[in-house]
Amino acid sequence: MKLKYFLYFLLAAAFVSCSDDDDDKDTHDPVAQALIDDDILVNFLQSHYINEDKKVDTIMNGEIPLMDYVDIENITLNDIKYKLYVYTDFKGIGINPTKNDSVQIKYQGFTIDSIKFDENLSFTASRSWLLLPRTIQGWQYGIPYFKEGKKVINPDESFDYFATGKGVIFMPSGLAYGNFAQGAIPQNGVLYFYVELGSVRIVDTDTDGVPDYLEDLNNNNDVFDDDTDGDEIPNFLDIDDDDDEKLTIDEDANGDGDPTNDDTDGDGIPDYLDADS
Repeated sequence: MKLKYFLYFLLAAAFVSCSDDDDDKDTHDPVAQALIDDDILVNFLQSHYINEDKKVDTIMNGEIPLMDYVDIENITLNDIKYKLYVYTDFKGIGINPTKNDSVQIKYQGFTIDSIKFDENLSFTASRSWLLLPRTIQGWQYGIPYFKEGKKVINPDESFDYFATGKGVIFMPSGLAYGNFAQGAIPQNGVLYFYVELGSVRIVDTDTDGVPDYLEDLNNNNDVFDDDTDGDEIPNFLDIDDDDDEKLTIDEDANGDGDPTNDDTDGDGIPDYLDADS
């Protein structure tokens, strides 16, 4: 067995997800639910604001509604149209993650009834680092609105971040846990998360010198459907993307550590994707 196939089977195991229950599929209408969820979100955003403590609060005295401040992203998944709403308190000063990267983050999760169901309030906690492809879709699309902060090392060698990206992400159930109850989260739970982004790690799953986000050649936010050599191993898990028996990481003619900018035969196709270069 070729080394790259062995590596593929090892890495692919990390991306296995649970399948939906067939009985739930029979009774659940995700298209109708997406419309219901958006009505809930719009009503919530029109009746709530961000108070002086940077918390979501009910409008009582004519405060400006959140709806006037949020960014709205239209997302289509499995032919279902969703809307994600993101309030930005501070953008941050570093780099934005892509949905394929790893982030160090603090967060608090609430149901639309403002019942807290989860939190991480420390950048040093074991679960402060999260790989975005393993999180819910609302995070994969929402977290990239923010930038990382700047790390500072304290005299006692502890660390913290300042100028972090922070805000609130509001999402429909279809971008969260769908029609499955999760602890305090009910079926079809509409959610919002306070988030604070400390740091970003650009992920290169197959360590071939090409970050995962650049392996999305068709730019559809899905790295699983890009397979240059047609070997049924997506490029982000394939250490020889063009199957020319030369590892992608070694197709770096100019020696700058970046295989994406080498085109030996001048045909407009980088060597690592060009089997005849």
